[in-house]
Formats: sequence, structure tokens, C-alpha cells
Amino acid sequence: MSHRDDIQGLRGVAVLLVVLAHAGVPYLQGGFVGVDVFFVLSGYLITGLLLRGRLSLADFYVRRARRILPAAALTLVVTDLVAQHLLNFVRAREAVSDSVWAALFGANVHFAQQGSDYFNQGQPPSPFLHFWTLSVEEQFYLVWPSLLALTLLGAATRRWLLAVVVALGLASLAWSIYDTAASPVTAYFSTFARAWELALGAALAIWAPRARTGLGWLGIAAIGCAALLFSAGTPFPGYAALLPAAGAALVIAGRARGLSCAPLRYVGDRSYALYLWHWPVLIIAAQYAGHELSLGVKLLLLVGAFLLSIASYALFENPIRRMRAPRGALLLPGSAAIVVSLVALLSLRSLGETAARIDSASAAVRPAALVKAGPRSAKPLAAVVAAVRAAERGAPLPSPLTPPIGSLRGDFYSFPSDCNSTGRMLPTRICRLGDTGSPKSIVVFGDSHAQMWMPAILEMAFRDHWLVLPFVKLSCVPRTWVAAGDCRNWYVWAKRRAAGLHPDVTLIIGSWAGTKEPRLAIKPVALLSAAMRRASASVIVVGDPVSQRRDPTDCLLARGATMKTCTSRQQQNQARVDGSIRANTHRAGIGFIDSRGWVCARARTWGHGYLCPMVVNGTITFFDRGHLSKTYVLELAQAFRTAFRQELFR
Repeated sequence: MSHRDDIQGLRGVAVLLVVLAHAGVPYLQGGFVGVDVFFVLSGYLITGLLLRGRLSLADFYVRRARRILPAAALTLVVTDLVAQHLLNFVRAREAVSDSVWAALFGANVHFAQQGSDYFNQGQPPSPFLHFWTLSVEEQFYLVWPSLLALTLLGAATRRWLLAVVVALGLASLAWSIYDTAASPVTAYFSTFARAWELALGAALAIWAPRARTGLGWLGIAAIGCAALLFSAGTPFPGYAALLPAAGAALVIAGRARGLSCAPLRYVGDRSYALYLWHWPVLIIAAQYAGHELSLGVKLLLLVGAFLLSIASYALFENPIRRMRAPRGALLLPGSAAIVVSLVALLSLRSLGETAARIDSASAAVRPAALVKAGPRSAKPLAAVVAAVRAAERGAPLPSPLTPPIGSLRGDFYSFPSDCNSTGRMLPTRICRLGDTGSPKSIVVFGDSHAQMWMPAILEMAFRDHWLVLPFVKLSCVPRTWVAAGDCRNWYVWAKRRAAGLHPDVTLIIGSWAGTKEPRLAIKPVALLSAAMRRASASVIVVGDPVSQRRDPTDCLLARGATMKTCTSRQQQNQARVDGSIRANTHRAGIGFIDSRGWVCARARTWGHGYLCPMVVNGTITFFDRGHLSKTYVLELAQAFRTAFRQELFR
């Protein structure tokens, strides 16, 4: 386990792959596999260190803490302070909260939960997202040294130890393959799905094969192929991770001398610091700018991050790592977490005061009703027309806004826990909402946009005594209903169960966003409409409102934000799909609620087409880019009821 220049060079290659991929360098979309190289390296180096037998477990953890914690704590504290001063208070508050999870080495669990939340998609990434890898490693090291010691106590031979490591690694690999197919987001961040990569490095340290130069170059080729051929669409880790992990193992076993060159060793020595700094530099810069940065700007930012890593390595990380362990050094992990948590607490307190001021101002204002005696749905609401005219004039945003901007991310309807379908499992019961004692029933069939309209539907249901039976599955948009996969399985089940209920009305509500060809949405909507028309007295399709080009939180809190900057033009493709479905339903004698006029109005000065403001009547219309806020949907309840009754009794 003597110092190996080729391993330091491999570190340099791995971190360069990661940072260049994060910068969006063409043909390096798969550069994230550098993380897998690090996992194999860590398993190899730490296991080799433990097998030397010169360290007690206490000494091991002290050395590990001095190596990892000071630089990590410095990055967390500095990033928290910078985020507080450069980002809007909502994004800063989210980042500071994430830093606490990172300090406690629970970032992978935290980000897996966030990534599994359908409504968190499209949100900007956290400046601390990359800390998930450190969490995986530290969770592994909480268990592995003790397990290694116990195994060696039970059997002194390395052959037995190797068998144990291989068995555990294969079990982890099997779980990784299964979990990647079943739950890709959680698998990506999972310690159990990644442990086999660390176990592969550990097995190498135990086996200690003879060096073969050819293997090293074969390993470099394997890592390079993964970086060039993989992308964000590659199911990962699963089977795909075998290529870069095996490549890293071959490089370690083969001792590729070409990796020992001075530039790669120099980067390798500073790879940990560069990994820590590069991501927050890129993310905070992009969020501060308010738009996607060009490749040239990102590369300049990476140069700055590298200079920062050189300074922190020389002035902070290395001096602490080389210090003699003081008495009580085992308290270092707790001390680092306390420092980060204290800074986070102070930052959150300041940000909370800002949010409280905005909340109190918003609570004091209730906008006037949008509709008194609702017009036909196709006609734009007067308040929407007024908002579009304000946008065309470049008028300032009204103040205060409702819902409070700091609470916008929570302003969306949530089903009771047993009402919507999640995962691959089909529901075992049908949810009953609204007036549950009523003999009149409405089946609501669709995706997250059906969930979006539930506040208006339920208000109508209580007023007019309707039983509401929702069949909703997030992410299963209409174009996926007839394609092979989980959404088709749910669609077949839901259509059969819904038809068996013989409802009075079937409401079909789905998202057309991202549907390139009208026929991809027309066909499934037409098939479902025909099936439900045989089973229910009436079928009504609800049109899909437009998507916004920017996230409302970021747009409304941006420097110099106005009604104009936070107004989007209706996307032509989405309008074309919506129009085609409207025409098709009319030909088939099926009702159609045109919701565009509740969100958009025709432009006068920006050319042709419709403009869709983020603020109407002092209310934030959108919860995220594609979903209306619960507050605005409730303000549209009368318009929705009027349009529903017009289609029902026409």
C-alpha cells in the first residue's frame, strides 16, 4: 500500500470527468462515472490501510475525519454564506437546509427523497447535491471497518475474507440492478446500490493481484467508453456501472504508468477540494444569473473553482491533515457538524425573518373574485386580459402577492395518502371524495393535471352534491397510456375499474406538454372517451393550460422582475395539440372545457398569439412551470363550475 503515482493520476482523471460533465462539455455526458471510479478507489485504499494492521479503529476514524471533515465543513459554511447573499431567499433557504443534511452525512437519503417527489422535478439542483457521494462513502465506512475486524477475528485467512467481500458485493450488485429498474432515483443515491463498487475495491486490496500493464490501459479505455457513451438517459447504476467500475479495478491492478504524469498527479492531489468546490460554484452562478450559462462561462467558472481548490488544499486541507491528532480528536465529526449547523441556523433565522414579513403582508390581502357570473370558458377572463395588458406595458409586479412567494412550493393540492397511484403497485381500493353520500358521481381520470384541478372540482362537488372518484397517476400523461410500461398497466386497470362504476360524468384531464405530435395525445384521449361514453352518461375533456418558461419562484424574485419578464407566450406546439383535441372531441360529441382563457389572453403588441402571465389579480397563477397553484385554482372554481355545467347540459 505504498504511495502510487498512478492512483493519484487516476483520481485526477476521475475528477476531471466529473467536473467537465457538469459543465456540459460535449461528448462527455457520461463523465459522472468518475464518481464510480472514486468509489472503487476508496474501497481499495481504505481496505488496504486497515489490512496493514497498524491502526486501531479509533485511529482509523480520526484519520478519516481529518481527511474529510475540515474541507467539507469549509465548503458547506462558505457556500451557505454565499447562497444567503447571492440567491433569493427561497433558494437560499433550501440550500442552507440541504447543508445540514450534508453535514450529517445524510445527503444521499435527503436527495433521494426529493428526487422521488414528482413535483420537485424541474427545480434547480441544490448547491450541495454532490455531497451525496460523501454520504455514501461515510455510511459505508461506519460499517465496513468493524465488519472487517470481526471477520478477521473469526477467520484469519485472506481467502475467507475475500469470499465474504465477494458475497456482500454480489448481493449489493443484484440489488443495484433490481432497484435501478424499479426506482431509478433512489437507486442512484442508495448506499446499498453502490456498496458493491466499494466492495470491488476492497476485494482488490485483499487479493492483491500482480500488476499487468496491459490491464491498466484496458481499464482506462473502459472508463473512457463509459464517459463517452453514457448520458443522463442511461439507467444507472445497475448493469451500466459495471463498465466504469471494472475499468477502475483494471487500472488499479494494471498500474498504468501513463497516469503518473505530473499534471494528472497535481490534479489528483487536489481532486477532493476540486470536487467539493466545483459544483456550488457552477450552481450558484447559474441561479444568480437566472438562466443557463454558456459553455465558455462554465469553463471559466471551473478555472476559478480549481484556483479555489488549490488555495484551500494548501492553506486549509493539507495543514490539518498533517497535524498530529490532538487529544479528543474523535469529537471532530461532531464538532464539524455543530459548526455547520450553527451557521445554518443563523442563516435560516435571517431568511425566516424575510419570509415572515412577506407572509404577513400577503395574509392581509385577499384579491377580489376573478369571476362573479362566469362567462363561457373560451372567453378570456377580464382579470387575465388586464394582466396581459400590464405585461405589455412592462408594469411592475403587484405587491403583495398571494400565496406568499415563500410558501408557493406548498401551494398545491395533495390527495389523501390512499387516493393516488404511486410506484408499480396498483391500488387496492378506490378513493371517495366530495359528497360521499351522494348518488351522483364524477370519475376524474388523469395525471398530475387532474390533481391540479381537484380544489375546483371538490368545491363544485360539495356545492352541487357530487361524489368524486379520482383515478390519478402522476407522470402518466395521455401519450403514455397506450405505450408499453407501468403507465399502460395502470391505464388498463383504471379504465376497467372506472367503467365498472358507471359514473354520471367522466372528467378526463391530462398534460399535453412535451407531446410533439397531436395524434400521440388524440388517440389515447379518444380511446378512453369512447370507452367511458359507453359506461357513463357524459364525458368531458379539460383542456391543458400552457407551461411557463421559467420557474415562478425564481422569476418573481429575480432582480428587476416585472409583469413583462414573468409572462410567457403560449407554446405553439402545446396550443396545436390542445386545439386538435378540442376539435376531435367536438366531432365525437364529447364535452370540452377550454381553460386557456383562465390563464392567457391574446397579445396586442407582442405579435400574434397568447400571453400567459404568472400573476393575475395579485395571485401567483403557477405553482411550478407546468401546474397552476392551488390558490389560483380555487379562484377559478366558479369559472370551472360554470364551464362544467355548460358542457354537461348542452
